[in-house]
Amino acid sequence: MKNVLLMGISGRIGKNLYRQLKDEYKLFAFSAPNQSDEGLEITLLKKDLFILSEVEEALEGMDIVIFFEDPIMRLNRMTQGKFYDIYSLIADNIARASALNGVEQIIYVADEISSGETVKVLGAYGTPAMVTETPVKRYGKNLSYKASDYNNVRSIQKAPLPAGWSVKQVANYYFRWLDEILHGLVNVALDGNEFKVYISNLDRPILIASYDAEDSVDDIEIYHITGGLLAKEQPNKVARLEFRQLGTNEEFIMALHDYEPNLPWGVYLFTQAPVQALVNRIYQVEMIINSHEEDQ
Repeated sequence: MKNVLLMGISGRIGKNLYRQLKDEYKLFAFSAPNQSDEGLEITLLKKDLFILSEVEEALEGMDIVIFFEDPIMRLNRMTQGKFYDIYSLIADNIARASALNGVEQIIYVADEISSGETVKVLGAYGTPAMVTETPVKRYGKNLSYKASDYNNVRSIQKAPLPAGWSVKQVANYYFRWLDEILHGLVNVALDGNEFKVYISNLDRPILIASYDAEDSVDDIEIYHITGGLLAKEQPNKVARLEFRQLGTNEEFIMALHDYEPNLPWGVYLFTQAPVQALVNRIYQVEMIINSHEEDQ
């Protein structure tokens, strides 16, 4: 009996796949921490889809992965970014973990507005990726899916990777660019393996990003948010800033994961959140300009 991993069973697709496959396959699925498998013939894996090492653990021993959108893929109080940028990041984790664990096949459940880019990412590391023939009807997507256990922020942007640039160069340039673009208002200092972000007239940094050499690889750069006036310490999660080259080699993702603002939620929504989104959008445009300049 083959082991089949589903992206979740919280949504319509996952529930239907579970009913159709449970008698012929040994089923596994990603799940939320508080989700129960009581009465189900399935093993629920309480792993974080956005952390590569946890996805690698989840795919150990799997024969087939069925990839589709499920509410478990977007459980955050607030998400900044386009839906398919989030989709691409999760697909990249699944594709890398599938290659590492020798998964036989990834099956992508197509929908009416599916992006061919997702399929490219799923097959980028050598695991065969097939697409279902009949697209599934979609009823809309809500990036701000609410759940009581999820009160953090995720921000994801995708941009072209400038020709000849490595992800490490992109990450280092981001902190230099942040220091220059908001000169006089924001200052960024490098202290050992930490980037400390200051606002003028404040002695304490508003954000401290510590480089994670252990989890960073050639095409993934990870910084943990380890302090600062604007970041709240969390008991079970560590906020992180990630720069990642996608398997297509033409794009990169910049993502802020599991960030818990120190400001009251209402204040954050109308102050820090829009500024954060604007700065990231400007940086995305900067990378597009750099990419076009390299092509000329």
